[in-house]
Amino acid sequence: MKALVRILPALLCLGLAAGAAENANFSGTWHLNVEKSRWGSKPKPVSVTLVIEHNDPKLHYRGTVTQSGENTRDFTFDGAIDGKEYPMTSAAGAGMATLRRVDANTIETDFRSTDGTRTENARTSLSRDGKVLTRTIREKTPETGSKTWVEIYERR
Repeated sequence: MKALVRILPALLCLGLAAGAAENANFSGTWHLNVEKSRWGSKPKPVSVTLVIEHNDPKLHYRGTVTQSGENTRDFTFDGAIDGKEYPMTSAAGAGMATLRRVDANTIETDFRSTDGTRTENARTSLSRDGKVLTRTIREKTPETGSKTWVEIYERR
């Protein structure tokens, strides 16, 4: 019994360290599957390419949204998954974003535009096999009110 009491704290520490090391790595080049995504009342884009560099907790991503024709918009983020605010340029403009880990495979992002009129909450989950990235997004703007849609990305 005394031996168990001595090694139990060590086993718990190892278990906690292993759990912390199990956070999913979102790195990769991701392409939007427009047809598998669900757009609701939001106009669907022609394509989206997303490049993520993730070294937990640091996260950097950049991407391009192509709407009808050759209309493209870029977006970027360079910060960390730590609950602190970082500058972000979304496809709709500049603002501040906060990223928090929900679980090992899920990150939640809260974005607020620089002028405070547009907010966006996104829940991004990586499939267990690491091949599919799902983003559920809720956006509020004075012009369009609230919209919700789901984007499905595949790693290539």
